[in-house]
Amino acid sequence: MSTKVKAGFWSQKRTIIGLAISLLALAEIVDLTIVAVAIPQIMGALGANIETVADITTIYIVAAAICILLSGLVIEKYGMKRVALASAIVFGISSIMCGLSTSLTEMIIFRAIQGVGGAFLPSLAQAYIATNFKKDEFNKMMAVYSMVIVMGPILGPLLGGAISENMSWRWIFYVNVPICVVAGVIIFFMMENTKIKNIKIDYISFGFMAIGVGCLELFVDNGNSHGWFDSIGIIILLAIAILGIGFFLWRGLICSSVINLSIFKNTNFVITSFLCFAFVLLFSAALAYLPTMLQQIYGYPVDLAGYITAPRGISAAITAIFVQAFLIKKIGCRSVMSLGMIIFAISSFMQASFSSIPNEFDILSTTMLQGVGMMMFFIPLMQVVAVGFEEKDMGDMSGAFNFFRNFGSSVGTAVVATIISRSQQVHFQEVGQNISALNPNFQ
Repeated sequence: MSTKVKAGFWSQKRTIIGLAISLLALAEIVDLTIVAVAIPQIMGALGANIETVADITTIYIVAAAICILLSGLVIEKYGMKRVALASAIVFGISSIMCGLSTSLTEMIIFRAIQGVGGAFLPSLAQAYIATNFKKDEFNKMMAVYSMVIVMGPILGPLLGGAISENMSWRWIFYVNVPICVVAGVIIFFMMENTKIKNIKIDYISFGFMAIGVGCLELFVDNGNSHGWFDSIGIIILLAIAILGIGFFLWRGLICSSVINLSIFKNTNFVITSFLCFAFVLLFSAALAYLPTMLQQIYGYPVDLAGYITAPRGISAAITAIFVQAFLIKKIGCRSVMSLGMIIFAISSFMQASFSSIPNEFDILSTTMLQGVGMMMFFIPLMQVVAVGFEEKDMGDMSGAFNFFRNFGSSVGTAVVATIISRSQQVHFQEVGQNISALNPNFQ
């Protein structure tokens, strides 16, 4: 009897629903990075410059960051099915409107709506898996969810490059529509309504949180382009962020909050959230600018720069099967996570020693190693993050966890952008000091 249940696990209704929500989560994570590759085409079509077009990405990140923390409240108040359906509809329609945009203002508005629609999807997928699967089944589905987290940033530049080169940039948004339709139909007909609670929303708490988190994301995303603390505007943003988050925590401790702050009493959750934030910070830094380096330093076309990093995803998929089926059972979660971090560190060190002459073997081998390290880290991490939580806390837990994941990505990208810009300034000054009409090398 148990063999039949195991054999039919992937065809069970709850498994299909879990896969459908995970697919929606994948579309949301992909949309964080897919736009970056098509920026030149979008600039030309909408008449934007390099500074204003960055708002397309920034507004999406800010909207998602504010809403993602509300996952627990929204799931409890309206139920998983309603939230999943509403998110799929809003995300799908806003994707169509982004593709139809004819001005930068329209694009920014629809990207903000898209960010709101997609914000709850990763948390929904994680919460659904945590509440509907136990033991070995939970581990299997969390391996799938780990694939979503890892493959999203990998597929973004790959799909963006392929679509931009072979089709119109507008299709980077239209590609979300069939995913939303298929997943929405599955959720509508197969998913059962969950119990809802008559929860009163503390709008003051939400206001403090929205102001604090929104300004913090704006500070991180725009800091480098404005010179960080050389800009009074950036300093004001940071001050407002600190005040907003401070008042939000103060009200949550003495009165009420839109987030269940008691989840942070779980030491295991705090540690895993920090590890996720730190690792995502590092791998986002490694992933974000490698395609740009391949294009600008090695002269690769946009689509080839994406294709040559595709083996990272292949190695990650193969590693996921091996880790879930064998490695965790053999040496345990902590050992697998540690090995994953070591392998990722080795691959990053190898990439740091790249020369100015392209070597396809080095690029392929290091990206494949990164895929192995990333998957060895995330699969055991996702299996232990929910330890110690009751079912009623899964929404708040998943929302907070995914916030730290998103924020780690923003910080990692900002740190690398700052390092690159500062390094360019230093090299420019060094070269400038040696350029002179009196220097015989330039005569």
